[in-house]
Amino acid sequence: MGSELALTGGQAPPARRAPSVLHRAEADILTPAGHRLSASAARKLSEAVPQNSRNARATRWRTFELWAETYGWSTDEPGAVASHLAELGDRGHRSTVLESHYGTLRAMRAVAGRPLDAAEIKLCQTMIRHRAGEEADDPQVEPGPLQADPVDLDELRLMVRTLDRTTARGKRDAAVMIISWWMAARGSEPARLNIHDVKITTVKLEDESGHKVAHPALIIKIRRSKADQAARGHEVRILAPGDQELCPIHALREWLDVLADDDQLVPGPLLRRIDKHGNIGARAAGRQPKDPARRGGISAETINDIIGAAARAAKLVPTPTPEEAAAAAEAKQAAYAAAAAASSAEEGNLIVKAWRTAKRAARAAVRRITAHSFRRGCIQALLAAGNPPDTVALHSRHSPRSGAFDEYRQKKVPWKQNPTLSLGLAA
Repeated sequence: MGSELALTGGQAPPARRAPSVLHRAEADILTPAGHRLSASAARKLSEAVPQNSRNARATRWRTFELWAETYGWSTDEPGAVASHLAELGDRGHRSTVLESHYGTLRAMRAVAGRPLDAAEIKLCQTMIRHRAGEEADDPQVEPGPLQADPVDLDELRLMVRTLDRTTARGKRDAAVMIISWWMAARGSEPARLNIHDVKITTVKLEDESGHKVAHPALIIKIRRSKADQAARGHEVRILAPGDQELCPIHALREWLDVLADDDQLVPGPLLRRIDKHGNIGARAAGRQPKDPARRGGISAETINDIIGAAARAAKLVPTPTPEEAAAAAEAKQAAYAAAAAASSAEEGNLIVKAWRTAKRAARAAVRRITAHSFRRGCIQALLAAGNPPDTVALHSRHSPRSGAFDEYRQKKVPWKQNPTLSLGLAA
């Protein structure tokens, strides 16, 4: 006290007033685990997860709740999650589906303060392994997930040629497909591009004689993606190919000219909506994206629709007839009606499983071309051209040791390099 008085000239320091508490317009949130969060923090926590992921998790949890209610379980009862996974397997769902449900339910139970214990985790993992074994032994369906088939450059050309590139829609769709292929894009990545994320430039490359030659190039800035949730960003560099029909720079210029002619060469989404009247961007009729910053832009679903329509028009995949579509819907309805009328849940599950197996076999019998087909096709083409895997992985935004990247690689020996050819028995 003496030292304090000396410092203040012999007078006692003023009493410290308690800080006033600021009041927020939005009330704080109490999490299921009992933690208090501000409304802003809770909102950011929710928005940190992509909307599609949030929707999928909510659907899986509702499915679990409905199962528990139907069979008289509590959602936090020991063994409930494992039993639900077993039921999914009994109804013909693949082991990958069981894995996704398990991941969601385990996480949501932990957030709610009721985490699975070690015994339950082991039970769940056993259910998933058992279903994977059933798939491997199933004589009716090829095991493993149904993957999008790759699209090579020749097939990309066929798809692009189905477009009328004299129209705004044709130029946009050509830009969507060609840029997606060359950047080995995930479906959501082109949809998130802004005009300032693409840059046409010129780089100097050495020719065979060692002289520097100017070469057109395209630089694409991906600001955030599935593998970059921290939004550190990734730059994709593409050299212009000699083929103008499939050149991403040529396709981009044609689309930018469309925007310029419509007075829309302004900051905003690169790829924009076009309605049936030809209106572009925010002027187009129809439902706008929920995100105001993406107003006028297209979605990953639109990109998938563009690619699917071009694949059907190029006859790379079959187009279901109205009769086939009606028959498929009728088969599903009949299966679920028969399952509901079954004498036991086990019998009903067998009926649904048989329908799901037949449906999967029919889907596996035909090609599947989606937006992911371009990513797979580009990666495989770059690898087949002799590029080092780590260079290709850098272009496609993969870790070189990524298990996902390894799935894109063709693991079959080319026929001309087949070791059995050396035995001299080939015709």
